[in-house]
Amino acid sequence: MIMNRQRTGKLFVTMAMALVVLMSLTVSGQEGNEPGVVSLSADDTLQCTERLSLYRAARDGGDIGSSLDLWRRLLADCPSVSEDIYINGELFYREQFDMTGREEYIDSMLMIITQRTFYFNNRSSNDLHKADILFELAGDNPEYLGLCYNLLTEVSESSPDQMECAHLVRLAIAAASLYTMDFIESGEMGNAFVTAIGTLDWRMENNVAGCSNAEDLANLETFYRTSGAMTCEGLETLYSGKIDRNFRDTAFVSKVHAMLNEAGCENSELYYNVAVKIFANDRSAENAVRLAELNAARNNMDRAISYFTEAYNRDTNRIVRSGVLTRVALMELERGKRQEARDRAEHAFQLNNRNAGALMILADCYAGAELGNKFDNLAAYWVAVDYLQAAMRIDPSFKAEAEGKIRAYMKLFPTREDCFYRKILDEGVVYNVGGWVNEVTRVRFRKE
Repeated sequence: MIMNRQRTGKLFVTMAMALVVLMSLTVSGQEGNEPGVVSLSADDTLQCTERLSLYRAARDGGDIGSSLDLWRRLLADCPSVSEDIYINGELFYREQFDMTGREEYIDSMLMIITQRTFYFNNRSSNDLHKADILFELAGDNPEYLGLCYNLLTEVSESSPDQMECAHLVRLAIAAASLYTMDFIESGEMGNAFVTAIGTLDWRMENNVAGCSNAEDLANLETFYRTSGAMTCEGLETLYSGKIDRNFRDTAFVSKVHAMLNEAGCENSELYYNVAVKIFANDRSAENAVRLAELNAARNNMDRAISYFTEAYNRDTNRIVRSGVLTRVALMELERGKRQEARDRAEHAFQLNNRNAGALMILADCYAGAELGNKFDNLAAYWVAVDYLQAAMRIDPSFKAEAEGKIRAYMKLFPTREDCFYRKILDEGVVYNVGGWVNEVTRVRFRKE
């Protein structure tokens, strides 16, 4: 069957319906009642019980031909006499499959289990048993693998408590296989992994019997992280509750933080919550800065300043403090507070005279500054270029950015005529830019 990812939802429904229709025949898969056989009523308990005894005697005596004939008659005439006839029938067809490898025996096993469910219920358990058979025998047959996936998905939704941990692993593996075959979308595969990982993780955390294989969980998480199916929503589902219960588990918190970074979830609530937990475990300047920036991005400026202050006070190293102040300056500049940003950047450079980033921020503070008169507004670009040139000298990695800004700012310098009206006749003379800038620079005419 050829399918593609445009086909969403449950897969291979047609095959499942065909199996149900075929169940109207005997479970041999090809024939109905044999000629000359009179069907008995299922209510004829005595005759059915006698036939069951005869069948068991033949089976236990090793009379394969007789027992098979009696089994077929029992199935046709007394389908509800004993669940044992379905168990034995499945074993027979499994033996035939093992000897021949023919797929029709897989179909026969599935039909046997379907009829068993009809008469003896336990649908979820029997569906999981079908999935086990299909998972083991499917190979690269997408129809069988798809049916296995559907069965596991349906039980995970209707009767999740009946799924063993091995079934959860198989659900994810089947989804991944179907995804690589181009049968399902990455989103559907991601949902399967979230179901499997989340349930496995919860069971292991709560010491549920049969769920102690941490390697399986780790392998599922690794594939989820590398498959392209990991999403912010999936991570929220998996870890939003657990992160609060296990915030002292630093390895777990670090893992979730890494996964969120890999999925690009820096704007999610879980990311912020994880950052809080990281800071609670390690009240370092770096972790305080992370929280400060997250709060600034959320426009919680008072809290951002509080965390920046915390970062500054946490580490007396001049280099670290310079870095913290540089980030505060950048935040203030983004808020349009040029003077405050200038003060922070100047302080940052005083603490570390190799901090070219602080000089870049000073240049941005002065470029475009409104100082009360047109000439000083233009003259401020002289100061901005001074700082850009200084930043390049200290750190050549800023060269490309700085040179681009310099070319733009030179077009905004005062013209020779502007300077003439200020009685400035020559380039290179010293000039003090007024207003809150209050910087000494040298005159340069705009190139026209």
